[in-house]
Amino acid sequence: MSYFPSLRQPFIGRYKWYSIPNSRKKYYQLTMKGKLLLATILCLMGVQALGEDILEGNYNVTAVCTAVKVGTQLGSIESCQTYYVCKSTGPEKASCQTGYSYDYQRSSCYPSSEVSCYWGVENPCGGKNATWVPNTFVCGGWFYCLDGESAGSGKCPSNQKFDATTAGCTYGSCATTDSTDGVVLDDLCDVVPPSLYFGDTSDCATWHYCESTSTGIVLRTGKCDNIYNALTGQCAYSSTGACSRVTGIPLGDGATVSCTTNGGKTPDATVCGKYYVCTNKVNVATYCETGYYFDVKTFTCRTRQLAVPVEGCNRCQYATTMFVNAVNSDNCSTYYYCNKEGQATLNTCPDDTFFNESAQGCAPDENLETYVENNGACYGATASDSESTTPSTE
Repeated sequence: MSYFPSLRQPFIGRYKWYSIPNSRKKYYQLTMKGKLLLATILCLMGVQALGEDILEGNYNVTAVCTAVKVGTQLGSIESCQTYYVCKSTGPEKASCQTGYSYDYQRSSCYPSSEVSCYWGVENPCGGKNATWVPNTFVCGGWFYCLDGESAGSGKCPSNQKFDATTAGCTYGSCATTDSTDGVVLDDLCDVVPPSLYFGDTSDCATWHYCESTSTGIVLRTGKCDNIYNALTGQCAYSSTGACSRVTGIPLGDGATVSCTTNGGKTPDATVCGKYYVCTNKVNVATYCETGYYFDVKTFTCRTRQLAVPVEGCNRCQYATTMFVNAVNSDNCSTYYYCNKEGQATLNTCPDDTFFNESAQGCAPDENLETYVENNGACYGATASDSESTTPSTE
């Protein structure tokens, strides 16, 4: 079933008859005027000369711009005052005047009091009482507001996300990730205006559509019989350049680093539950299930406590306690304080002690060997050698 009318190819330029030497057959050749016109049109329809990707958290603005019509405006997830206009050369950042916020659903700036936006807002509970608002730093995260202040925070259950329109959890998954050190795009329909068809960067025939319903805005997905042409917003027959957006780079992620060995896995430097799989010479972000980290020893996802994550990643992800071990294969003495947004502050235990996450405190080194067996963050750690290594002067 087709949702769009098929397109007819326009006639381009003029043709002349040319005779093949020593033959009665003739063939068409495009005139120079036609060639110039064709080259101009193909240039407009073909591969766009885009600069370095513009990224906001796990939101790849540049990739999304290749999937929509030129002129489409996209929301920002870093500020309620800014937005992007998709040009033929890529996204161009714009801002609303002071006191106004960008309403991506209406593709225009309105007085901030009339716009429901939480991106980059210092106090998302400001002016709110007895209701829930999104925590833009955590996929599916929310704050409960009382008298204009946060009275608690949490996260929607697995396979659900927080919908700001209904102020509740709905079925669905985030664009790519469960937690990062920055803002998190829960759904492409949080930045792409509703009632707009747009393409995909993994398959040329796939289209998406943000549909407004009584329970919120829902992302619909379908496939054309041939290809989806993002420049026209319709299903169409194959044409030169119409599928140049298909790069394999997810619309909601910024992993564009090239790689050499297909199938190879590398950990993310900051998010313990995230890793990259080399696909067609491009690293594609992949995510462990909730509560699991990528283990650098087995190159698989393991439970948060047992996994040996990459050193430096934020172990506040999926934490249920305020203090957690940092990855430390030396002496297990470093730990993080996790705030309610999941951001980490590094601390260190005194000499001859290690951090015991289950006890929420520093413990004597004599118990470290037993602790290491069941806590991957301290894999390989040993107690500090208290004996002096300086030769005696006697």
